[in-house]
Amino acid sequence: MKSLRIVLTSVLLVFVASAIWGQKREKPRFFPGTYKMTAKIHLKDKYRMYDSAAAILEEGLQFYPDDAEMHFLLGKVYYHKKNYRGMGEQFALAESLKSKKAKWIDELNFMRDEKWPQIFNQGVNAHNEQDYDTALDRFLTCIILKPSDFRGFLRVGYSYALMGKNEEAISYMESGLKLEPDNPDMLRGHADILFYAGKRNQALDSYNKILENDPQNVEVLKNIASVYSEAQDYDQALSYLEKAVKADSTYKDGFFNLGEIYRQKLNETILGLDSLKDDSGEYLQDEKSTARIEALIQKKDEFLSSAQVAYEKVMKLDSTDLEAQAHLADLYQEQKDFDRAMIILESLVQKDSTNCKAWQQLAFIYAKKNVGEKATAAFQKAQDCFESQK
Repeated sequence: MKSLRIVLTSVLLVFVASAIWGQKREKPRFFPGTYKMTAKIHLKDKYRMYDSAAAILEEGLQFYPDDAEMHFLLGKVYYHKKNYRGMGEQFALAESLKSKKAKWIDELNFMRDEKWPQIFNQGVNAHNEQDYDTALDRFLTCIILKPSDFRGFLRVGYSYALMGKNEEAISYMESGLKLEPDNPDMLRGHADILFYAGKRNQALDSYNKILENDPQNVEVLKNIASVYSEAQDYDQALSYLEKAVKADSTYKDGFFNLGEIYRQKLNETILGLDSLKDDSGEYLQDEKSTARIEALIQKKDEFLSSAQVAYEKVMKLDSTDLEAQAHLADLYQEQKDFDRAMIILESLVQKDSTNCKAWQQLAFIYAKKNVGEKATAAFQKAQDCFESQK
């Protein structure tokens, strides 16, 4: 044992001298086993000479880059030095080069399994504190440590998205999907980032896969409806919004958006009816036009009623929603239900005296109801209001 101690001491002195003089050799000074044995001594608890072990192994790997155990030992050094990204890189190399009988693989897995959740939780905490740079660093380290775990890719994708780097976000999400193609969190993350990056049609495939197992996912239904609404495919948009409000009867925005789409279809129907009028403003009288007019009038009534129901539901959920009140007043007025329209409009101008359109509508309704003084006053309010906003 004494002779072995003398040999190891000599080896250490050689490394120390090299460090002092900054020497770089073209040929290895020792066999692989000598580099590894020396590093193992430095790693022992009674020495803990991690910097020296790192220098020894880094030199050894210059000459023996395919030595799996040497990569493992350097990863172990980085584990003790808290360089977890370096640890992950070395462990990955060690695993790629190892033989089936590698004795150190259990120790490698232990160190990696011990540190991965710690680093992941650090990333989550940084994310919650809106420190996205730190969060990204931790999650990238998680990917290096465990490239087979989709959660690292998912979190890196979200981090890049929050930093406005959508292409990088999408790339990492796609890598995560390759690992877990049916995972609902992965599908949702991928779809959401495509959605908010403006690649909404591409998001549909992932959203629809989610709905296969979770058909009442309100957020997914809402986003799909938005995709179809932007594409002006209002029938599809309505279909998904109706599913969303059925799944969540308190989903106020869903009812509001239903009302918006029904109003859009209502306006299209009114334009269609106007196109079937002659120069005097009367409907065309030929048989084909008459049939078309009757069908459009029926649709108009259906859209009016559906939009009214949707906005009334919004009002039940939130009586302070002024935009829904204004749209509901328009619908009542279109149906010549002037009493209900008047109640809403009077409430609106009390809450906001600068609502010029509401004053204008009130003037019209007061005139229809033969309330002359109120009509004149409301008309003047509307005129003054529009003038002040020029």
